[in-house]
This record gives sequence, C-alpha cells and structure tokens, in this order.
Amino acid sequence: FTLALNKTDIQQDSSLQNVLDLLQDTLAKYKDISFLEVQNNVITEWKRIELIYTTTDAFQTFALKYGWYHLNESTPVLRRKYERIRVRIRKRLRRDFDDDFHLGESSSETVNIPSENFKRNGSVIVVIRYKDLHELLRRRELNNADLRKRRRLNSLVMAVAMDPKPRRLMRNVVMRFRNQKLLDATRNCVYWKVFDSKSIDGWSDEGCQVSKRKPEYTECSCNHLTHFAVLFDFGSASAEVMMFTTEKDEKILTILTYVGLILSLIGIILTLASYALLTDVHQPLSQVRLSLVASLGLGQIMFLAGINATQDKGVCVAVAALMQYFLMSAFCWMLVEGIYLYLFVVKVYNINEKMAVYHACSWAFPAVMVSISLIISSARDEISSFVSEEYCWLSNANHSIWIFAVFVVTVEVLNLLILARVVKEMSGTQSAPENHQIRLCIKTCVVMIPLLGVTWLFGIFSTFHKAFAYIFTIFNSNEGFLIFLLHCVRNSQVSTSRFIHRLN
Repeated sequence: FTLALNKTDIQQDSSLQNVLDLLQDTLAKYKDISFLEVQNNVITEWKRIELIYTTTDAFQTFALKYGWYHLNESTPVLRRKYERIRVRIRKRLRRDFDDDFHLGESSSETVNIPSENFKRNGSVIVVIRYKDLHELLRRRELNNADLRKRRRLNSLVMAVAMDPKPRRLMRNVVMRFRNQKLLDATRNCVYWKVFDSKSIDGWSDEGCQVSKRKPEYTECSCNHLTHFAVLFDFGSASAEVMMFTTEKDEKILTILTYVGLILSLIGIILTLASYALLTDVHQPLSQVRLSLVASLGLGQIMFLAGINATQDKGVCVAVAALMQYFLMSAFCWMLVEGIYLYLFVVKVYNINEKMAVYHACSWAFPAVMVSISLIISSARDEISSFVSEEYCWLSNANHSIWIFAVFVVTVEVLNLLILARVVKEMSGTQSAPENHQIRLCIKTCVVMIPLLGVTWLFGIFSTFHKAFAYIFTIFNSNEGFLIFLLHCVRNSQVSTSRFIHRLN
C-alpha cells in the first residue's frame, strides 16, 4: 500500500478515489487472515496490527496533503462515503467558529474541534470513520495472568488529524462514539499506541478521559501538556525536529518544569530575604543580585500563572509581554553580573559609580524591546499575533520570538567569554599546584554559571535532541534555587552576616 501510495500523483483529482479503493482492498486482505493463524502466532498478530497501523497512518497523511492541494475557500469541504470507510476533509481558513463533524447516521458519532486549535494561516482537518477496523484489531492473547485484563473495543474507530500538527491543544477535542453493545463495564477513552512496549493491547488512555456516559454513546475529551522548553520553540521547523519527544517525555518535562519552578521561587524568596536582611543593600553586588533574582522570579511567576491562559487573548498577550519583559530584564542583570565579575577580577575596578546606569539600562531596555515586539505584531497583523496559538509566549509567525532568542544568545555568549577570561586570569595569577588551580577554575564555573545564565544556551539546542530539552528544563527551572544554594548557603559574606545576626 505504501509503495503504491508513493507513486500516486496527488495533484490529480482522482488520486483520492484511487487511494481509497486501494485502502479498502488492503484492509480486506488483512481481515482475511484467519483467526486460527493469529491465535497460533503472536508475532503474526502484532505484525498484522503494525501493518494496519502503518497503512491507515499513511492514508491519513495522504488525505491531509490532498486537502492542501485541492481544497480552497470556494470548496472548503470534501466528503467520501464507502462501505467500510467515511472520510471528511476540511480546509479551515478562519478561526471564528468550531468545527463539528457528524460522521454517523445520528448525533451519536461526532467530532468537535474548537476553533482555538486552528492555525491563523489555515489548517486542514481529516476525520476518518472505519466501519469494521475495530474487528480487525483483535486483542493479543497474553500468557501472563497478571496482565490478562480483557478490554474490548465497544465502538467504531475514528481517526482525527490536523495539519499543521499542533504541539498541544488549546482546548480539548471532544469525540462521541456510539456504543456497539450495552455492556455493564467500565468505559475508557483510548487512542492507538501500537509501538508502546508498555501497552498490553496497543491502546493508551493517557491524556484522554470520559466526559459523558450515555446508554447509546460515550463522549471522550482529549488534551496535551506544556513544558518549560516551549520558551525556545521556533515554530513548525522545530516542531518537526522535536517529534522525537514522546508523550512520556512531555509528561516528564512538564513535571520537572513545575517542580523546578516551585523550588526556584522558594530559593528566590530566601535569596531576597538573605540579601535584604543580612547584607548592605547599597553595595553594588547586593543590588545586582537582588535585581536579578527579583526579575527572574517575576518571569517564572508569569509562566506558572499564565502560560496556558490562551482562552482570553488579551490576558494571553499581557502574560507573554510581562514574561518577555521580566526575563529580558533578568538577562540584562546577568550581563551586569558578568561585567561586574570581569571588572572585579581582571581590571580590579569598582563599578559603584556606574550602578545608576546599569539600573536604567536593565529596567528600561527590556521595556523598549517588548514595545517594539508589540508594535511589529500590530503592524503585520492584529495584536493577538504577538503570542503563539498554543501557549502564551512569543509567536514564531511574525518572528517576535527571535527578538528574545537573539538577545538571550548574545548575552550568554558574552557571559561565556567573560567567564573564560576570568578563569584564565585566575589560573594565571595563582602560584598554587596545577591540580589546585584546576579545582579552583571548576568551582568558579559551577558557582557562576547560574548567575550568568549560561545554561539557557541549552534552550537553543533543545530543538535538536531531547537530551538538551531535559538539561535546559532541569537547570533553568531550578535556577533560583541554585542561586540560593551557591550564593547564600555557601556564600561566606551572607553566612558570616547570618552568624553575627544570630549572636545579636
């Protein structure tokens, strides 16, 4: 089937008809495999299921491409009805109403896709109803008694696909399935997960739940999760690269993000209290640290409170703008931290008289950049184009995210060069043994990296491999907590002040 599909000229109007005929014939061949053959050979059973999955998935991809080629504003919908298959392809050019797909003879088989999930520049949606595919997907017989949990498909199988494929859904897609039999059993909403080794029967209920139970039908609601690495999501190009992240990865990254951010905010509160109560806040270093952790904490609060507030575009734009402002301000203070370190170690120069300038630049420059981002978005499109369609963060559609990304990379490259220069200066002036100098350099890097924000560079590389997404999420969601550990708990100035304060 796949080989024949690749030879099909999708630009021909008749190509969909030809592929559907081929699909029906292929599924009929899979159905003809005898039940006895399947029972006697578990490998054959799973091979057959994999073939069915590969075939239907290939057709689904073909149907999406066909929709882009052949549907337009005057002909936005295409329907095909066959003995075993019903197909509806729709090209959405607007986002002002939801799409309801009625695929059965009654309202017991429907798919509702909220308009928030569609892209501004258009989306193609394919919904396929398979009449007897559930009969082909017989459950594998298991020898392990602990895993012998009989789950029976009690509805027809429906496939729903969208292109461009959203990383996550703004609002849940709701699907209604007509029950094949009235069974007194627990109902589960599941989706096909053939290649998951942990699934005992090829189905998973992760991210889906039963929203309504009726004797004649079961209604399902499905969604997805968000993780911290979305701050460096550059749109469709990176989305294709990031297909390596499985749903398990997404769930783990989400948990790491929220646990890390809570720890980070605790660390930031303790850092603010430590520097405010136990050090001279008029000293340049204290001012830099207090400003850095305050702006970083406010940015993280914005993420926790509003990254998913996509239902109200006004609130979403405000959240993204404030998050961009506070994070860019934090990076300005990271750069100031780097400058302070360079002048203190390399030039042996005090920056006390420059603090007014640093305050002005670090608080005003981000405001200018956010304003420019908003103006560009308003000029090219409406103000809502400032944010992504999937979460309340800068959009790639009008390239506003690149203002943030380029600024972050510039700051971190400068800080990385400063750190290298400082380490070189420290190692060159020490008369201690070489192994002692190496330990000192490593310690300096470990202590300064959270303050200089160098680990944010992993956000750029997170689009190339999920290992970088994990590193980025772990280090940067915990940044405030790391600063507290390395610069309050292990800081001799703060520790001494705390000791004196306790004596008094």
